[in-house]
Amino acid sequence: MRLRKARAFASAGLLALACQTTSAKYPWGDAAKTAAIEHAEVRTLSPKYERTRSQVWVREVARPTRALLDYAAYHANFMIADPPPESPLPAGEAAKTAHPFAGKLEEATLTSDIGKTPLTDAEQRQPLAFAPLSEFLQGRKVEGAAELADVASAVREEKWGLSLPAGTAGQLMSELFLHTPASGPGELWAKVEIQPWLTPLAGLPDQDGDGFPELYGRVASSAANPALLEAIRKEYVLPVLGPAEIKAWANQLSSYWYPSFNTDLIPIGPRWPDEQTEPEIKQELGGREFESPAVVLRGKPLGKPTYNVILVGGAQRGTTEGPAKAAAPTLRLPKTEPSPETKSARLQLEQELRTHGKGSWSEWSSQLAGFRGAIKKRVGAMPRKVKALSGEDGFLFYRNSLEYVTGGDLEQQRRGKNPLPVIVEFKRELEELGVDFLFVPVPTKVEVYPEKLGVKELDQAIVNPYFRKFLLSLSKAGVEVVDLLPGFLEAKAVKGGGDEQLLFQRQDTHWTDRGLRIAAERLSERIKRYPWYPALARQKQTFTQRETKFTRFGDLQSRLPEAEQKKYSPETLLAHQIIGPNHEPYDDDADSPIVLLSDSFGGVYQLTDAEHAGVSAHVSRGVSYPLDLVMSYGGGPNVRQKLMRRGREALAAKKLVIWLMTARDLYNYWEDWEPLKKP
Repeated sequence: MRLRKARAFASAGLLALACQTTSAKYPWGDAAKTAAIEHAEVRTLSPKYERTRSQVWVREVARPTRALLDYAAYHANFMIADPPPESPLPAGEAAKTAHPFAGKLEEATLTSDIGKTPLTDAEQRQPLAFAPLSEFLQGRKVEGAAELADVASAVREEKWGLSLPAGTAGQLMSELFLHTPASGPGELWAKVEIQPWLTPLAGLPDQDGDGFPELYGRVASSAANPALLEAIRKEYVLPVLGPAEIKAWANQLSSYWYPSFNTDLIPIGPRWPDEQTEPEIKQELGGREFESPAVVLRGKPLGKPTYNVILVGGAQRGTTEGPAKAAAPTLRLPKTEPSPETKSARLQLEQELRTHGKGSWSEWSSQLAGFRGAIKKRVGAMPRKVKALSGEDGFLFYRNSLEYVTGGDLEQQRRGKNPLPVIVEFKRELEELGVDFLFVPVPTKVEVYPEKLGVKELDQAIVNPYFRKFLLSLSKAGVEVVDLLPGFLEAKAVKGGGDEQLLFQRQDTHWTDRGLRIAAERLSERIKRYPWYPALARQKQTFTQRETKFTRFGDLQSRLPEAEQKKYSPETLLAHQIIGPNHEPYDDDADSPIVLLSDSFGGVYQLTDAEHAGVSAHVSRGVSYPLDLVMSYGGGPNVRQKLMRRGREALAAKKLVIWLMTARDLYNYWEDWEPLKKP
């Protein structure tokens, strides 16, 4: 409902603006009727793009700088709009416009008309997208970055004297402009976009005609120090990214947007749209095609496909996941029959049931009713748009993970939501081709750290018995499961070592370097027991590792209520990058006989942030041979379709498919688990 509601209110806002020809009741003056000012180096190429109605945009950046790519992604994006409050605004309330934004934008400079600011024409055509810029600066701990973020918080927290629910923002600071006065220090000017559903401000001018009224104002000088402005210019605006850096940028964007918009990067061909693109998208584009896109990002925020497509001048491409290389033949290993090991997992799970539930899943579950009830109460009190919940010791938890833990029997979900038959079907398809199969569900943070929700006695407990029931059913169906939870709980019990001992990032849904390396060790040990592995070992490649660190906020901080977000700072995290035999950073190999199918748990550390340090890299080091990584952000349940599109012959040349995905998507995944689409 989020996008639909936002668009409905945007349309209503446009109607309200059409009915009001003056903004005299506001102190910020009328705006001259001007067309939208196009960025000097970013063009929107999709001919019918409308922010409140479209499902696709195509943009071209003149140069692949981070500033231009971020602007192309965030500017007037149809996906990015805060939904209206879940309860309607009280009728008849009038907005109080005196002293807005706690003075963080200088009140005397506020105007509805960009032409009444001191920005030159050239400066008006070089705006910067605020949200990614702010995260960039804070992640690098640039002096003044926190103060600039406080300005945006003050903008979001402005209530105009209205009875807005907690956590509801009627406006946001969307863009920044760098201004160099004739004399004196440099300045920052901000664009504030008013949400169309904020009807008490519906009479404000919408100068650029996108359905979102706007204000402009100068950022208080205390938040625009010279060091900050210098860092923006030298570190954010000027550096040109190479193809690998464009790829990393696109992966980071998809990973960040996924929890809200179900985004994923689409393999890039020579032209787009292609045969996989939905007819309604092609229709909106009027039959137009675009050559050599750098990024194709598909979302599905409401079950309807959306596309954000970026082209780069000079044909630099940030290939996301192209087809397998044609030149290098796949390594051929001796033909062997699939050899799943299911007995030990089955016996362990049956023993757990006897120990904790006296042979009854419902009995085991009933013992945890208090824990589940407390979680449900906290989640039920959260507004729907709030996706993160704060725990103890700085731990943040993802709403979907909490709902998974409290959701009940996974096998009792309706057809299309029950993963069991789909996983078994995939295993059987691979068996017919002579390919081994491992299913690796990654436990959620709440399953590993339930005590961080305030229940100390559950420190070593298994808090989701129905996850164990599901794994037992898979084992009985002949699916070999690599069960990470017992090893994670055992590793957690090792005290000391500080944050580097954590298995999950405090402010993120994903695992840490330690967590992924434990998983990689388990997978490497299992791979070495396959009868075909000795032949692979004769092709041994030597990999080394080097320690590095990186800084990031995590994907949960921005999904807290606004007032809580300010409590958290970027984390500095450890990683171990893998170096290949040619002394270059490890890269996955589409010709490998071992495939890792994965959601974002395979992408973190490998394609984003530290890079070359993900689970595929560490498994490769463990088995002395690179892996073929096939990944889909948030698409763990259906990522196998990417592999199937390569064709039956290519799949039959593989020896092992490892399907690694977050366990939370076993419950109430946002779309149905699709039956196999066989090539």
